Amino acid sequence: MGATHPNPETFPPRKGTKTKLLGVVLLILAMLDALLSWRGGFALDNIILLLFTGGIVLLVVGTVRQGG
Repeated sequence: MGATHPNPETFPPRKGTKTKLLGVVLLILAMLDALLSWRGGFALDNIILLLFTGGIVLLVVGTVRQGG
């Protein structure tokens, strides 16, 4: 028989965590794409700028939703 706590604490859901994680993933992808393009001698595309700004926006939105 397992002992159970009479009043288990329920933690509120952490809003904004998934959004922040997606923002960080987009930032990492943008940086990797920029470094590989630079190393290969190619010009940087507009998609890299789009990934970078999208990552920053999602990171800020997730931080605001999380409350700090």
